[in-house]
Amino acid sequence: MRGPRRRSAKTVKESTLIVTVDIGVTSNVGYCATLDGRDIKPFKFENTREGFEKFWHMIVASKNKFGCDEIVAGYESTGPYAEPLAHYLMHKPVTIVQVNPMHTKRMKEVNDNSPLKTDDKDPRVIADIIRLGRTLAVVVPEGDAAYLRRLNNARERHIGEQTALLNQLQQLVFVIFPEFKIVLKNMKCKTARYLLTRYTTPEKISAVTKETLGEEMRKRSMGKYRSKDAELLINLARNTIGIKEGVAGIVLTACSYCTSCSVV
Repeated sequence: MRGPRRRSAKTVKESTLIVTVDIGVTSNVGYCATLDGRDIKPFKFENTREGFEKFWHMIVASKNKFGCDEIVAGYESTGPYAEPLAHYLMHKPVTIVQVNPMHTKRMKEVNDNSPLKTDDKDPRVIADIIRLGRTLAVVVPEGDAAYLRRLNNARERHIGEQTALLNQLQQLVFVIFPEFKIVLKNMKCKTARYLLTRYTTPEKISAVTKETLGEEMRKRSMGKYRSKDAELLINLARNTIGIKEGVAGIVLTACSYCTSCSVV
């Protein structure tokens, strides 16, 4: 795996070709320039093998035209959309860097008093930022490191989605049975999710005997909840201040959230 390298203004020399890309979903805009301002017109290339080869051909042609002996390629931090290009460039004699989108926005405002995006303007602005040395290295993991990073990213994404679903579930339960959390404070515990799935409304909870509900709660909670908790929950359900209109729609939504809120 490549180690992190931070580019500074001193390392962008007269003989360095600055290559920048405005990343897009289907196509990108490339630009080549030197430290002293010599450049070529921004050009478009597709996110395909043919498009990447065109991009590299333009880089090599610009390098020869301006007599450069090294290449720095940079782009805005754009999440996953830059990854295929970064993986392509990592096998080329290029130092890959990225710039902060906030720096790009501020630089555009300084240059022409406008933060608006244009195909030609963005790669030129990124080149200006690289000239100033305001860049960060791009680390492209390989092998086991890449595998572990993908797993970690997927886990973090799943946790975020789970938290969002749990928050929505709590809001829906509060609307129809706000007293539920008096007994079961942790909405994502097995006991709470079991009850919300099996007894979808306060009316259904209030119709169960405390012995039956107590035994179900005892089993799911490994003895934490017992008959007295079931009796309290039943009494709260009978006198709930939850709404009565549109409950069927809320229940349908809440059940889908409940089954999705599994613990990571």
